[in-house]
Amino acid sequence: MNELAQESTSAYPKRWLALFILLLGTFMVILDTFIVNVAIPTIQEQMHTSAAEIQLIVASYVLSYAVLLITGARIGDKYGRKRMFIVGMVIFIIASDLCGMALNTNLLIFSRVIQGIGAAILIPQVLSIIQVIFPPEEKGKAIGFYGAISGLGLIAGQMIGGLLIDWNIWGLGWRNVFLINIPIGLIAVILIRSMIPEIRTDQNSRVDWKGILFLTISLLLLVFPLIAGREAGWPLWIYVSFIGSLLSFFLFLFHERKVIQAGQTALIPLSIFSDRSFSLGVFTILAYQIGNSGFFLTVSLTLQDGLALSAIDSAIAFTPIGGAFFLSCLLAPKWVKKMKGTVLNWGAIILIAGYAFVILCIHSFEMTIAWQHFIIPFFLIGFGQGLIGAPLMGIILAGSKSQHAGSASGILSTFMQIANVLGVAVIGTIFFSVLEKKNHNIASHIPYLDSFNIALYSSIVLAMITFILIFLLNKRTAGKS
Repeated sequence: MNELAQESTSAYPKRWLALFILLLGTFMVILDTFIVNVAIPTIQEQMHTSAAEIQLIVASYVLSYAVLLITGARIGDKYGRKRMFIVGMVIFIIASDLCGMALNTNLLIFSRVIQGIGAAILIPQVLSIIQVIFPPEEKGKAIGFYGAISGLGLIAGQMIGGLLIDWNIWGLGWRNVFLINIPIGLIAVILIRSMIPEIRTDQNSRVDWKGILFLTISLLLLVFPLIAGREAGWPLWIYVSFIGSLLSFFLFLFHERKVIQAGQTALIPLSIFSDRSFSLGVFTILAYQIGNSGFFLTVSLTLQDGLALSAIDSAIAFTPIGGAFFLSCLLAPKWVKKMKGTVLNWGAIILIAGYAFVILCIHSFEMTIAWQHFIIPFFLIGFGQGLIGAPLMGIILAGSKSQHAGSASGILSTFMQIANVLGVAVIGTIFFSVLEKKNHNIASHIPYLDSFNIALYSSIVLAMITFILIFLLNKRTAGKS
């Protein structure tokens, strides 16, 4: 169906089947943010990658995804949401094939960038389509499924990746974590064509390509030196890049103000940050997600490279995190109704306790440590992450001004992906810096445990900052009600 469909509250008869296909695409995109973590040790062994290349393999996907996420929403409004969902999915499928067939690290990193571009085009269309095809009384339930699938993809990446590598289908090893996207994506493309009408809301809006360029340069000049600086010995060009990142960001702000003054659609409406609740919410998401993404990268390396676990044992070790996360996602909405924002505070406390418990286990069982020692602390970490992650965005949006509602969720999603990049860059660099200095003549797992310890302390600090920001956010939102 290619006819133009305006926003409406009418319900389409195939809406629940369409939702399943939309969520399939969502799950695949979120999954690929984290599934690569469990494949990294195998990629490192087979392709002889450096620490910086490892970080780039993880971060390049999320970086291109983050930078173009808001743009994806804009072009969906202009050119049609179903069309852009299909275009994004096709790009994602082709890039997944390139990842799976990559013969060297540079091609893998390049293919991951293309994957991120496809994801950025695909994902914004999902919520937009849900808003149109579901009547008001069903939207909450449909969006709830979207949130649950997004959270589940975050955790399931580690476990599904382990299974795919262990099964070693057709002897392809780590390549299966990318190639599995091809049949799933093709099914989604074929089925979605007949599920929904074309939806286009703004054919005359202009895409802010100059804003995208300034923001992309700013992030690249910030992230790449953080990743490459350690191996390069922190030369002068690293600090020049940081200065260039700051200058490019100021150019971005200057350009966005000019766009707004001209009455055009800015990439990011800067007035939204005058709302203190929203600004606090952005910093809360940054602190929370930087700690999370850094943890997921370093724990995968520690379990497989340090403790010499197989990919499948590493996947099993993640089961307590996944199970606890899923459980807390189910419980959080009910608890939020009773306890409101204090649920997030308890989530931060449990998350800190989980990280601290892992450190205690490392100190107590250093020479004989096994993944089974982490079952309880990993459960606490997953439970704490779920209590924060599930309701946080809803609480931030509820406290924001109504005129910003349309842009707020896209901006929050963008900052969440930027936080994923920074977590890999900053905590990953800390981890590899400590690992490089350790004496590798002692028991082989000890340097990894020591490095993991320092990374965990970094995550604890960020969880503490998250707790403080949640407290301030709750105080502001309570004052508005």
